[in-house]
Amino acid sequence: MTDLRMMSLCDKLQCLDLQTNMSGPDNDSELAYGRALRDAIVTKDITMETEVLKSLGDLSLERAKLSKHSEFDKAAGLYAAALLRCTDPDMGQTLEHRIGYMEKLSRQLLQGYTPHFLWLSPDYWGAADSNILRVAEICDKLDHVTKKQEFQFVEDTYIQALVTAIANGDMMLEQEVLKSLGDLYHEEGKKTIDVSKLSEAAAMYNKALTSCAGSEGKQTLLHRVRYTEKVEGVMKQHLSRRVLKEQNQPKAKSKSEDATSTINIHDYHPVDFPDPRWELQLHKT
Repeated sequence: MTDLRMMSLCDKLQCLDLQTNMSGPDNDSELAYGRALRDAIVTKDITMETEVLKSLGDLSLERAKLSKHSEFDKAAGLYAAALLRCTDPDMGQTLEHRIGYMEKLSRQLLQGYTPHFLWLSPDYWGAADSNILRVAEICDKLDHVTKKQEFQFVEDTYIQALVTAIANGDMMLEQEVLKSLGDLYHEEGKKTIDVSKLSEAAAMYNKALTSCAGSEGKQTLLHRVRYTEKVEGVMKQHLSRRVLKEQNQPKAKSKSEDATSTINIHDYHPVDFPDPRWELQLHKT
């Protein structure tokens, strides 16, 4: 799959269109758009995020034409999510036209049926306790499915769950999936000593923060952001020290010397983490 992160907006959209046109309105197309949505979140590219959600809505609308079922509801949710994020008047007008066309088509094909915009329903959230339990059960199932799986499988599973949550207007689940993706990137960053993964983790936590309503949830996410930034800073310092050390040493080194130069994020000197509550808070949350 082509990496979209370094492309211009136009190039990204053309590449996505090419990928999805070749495979048609199937699960691979949805995953391609889901990965593009993930990249847009990481780079804080709200324009790309809006475009991808619109394209996901178009994909669901094509499926709805073929199967004439609840894909209309999914398209409605994705168009609505794109409209909520939209900052460009022209794009906003395009989305409104899409929504109008989708509603008209739905009534024609499904005998007057109008797609549900769940995010507009005043009683959608239900009781707070039942929603917390519902989201916890969904996340528990996701954890069970992804247990002991490879990183790419786990990432794709959560990306697909994120798209579903957005399409359903399920903001509480969306926040939890974003947090789970952040945890995934955080652990991968520590495991592989990859600073970019820690940056991705912070981006996911910050995205979840933008729509987080409860003060307790915000505090949890803020702790994750701060701890991730702390680990990222320490990792950069150690990598810089290792580079300087290697530059000042002869190029030929024994295998034992190579082994001792390996960084282990868990073996940092306590001065790097002056407050042990960082680690404690991470495990609590």
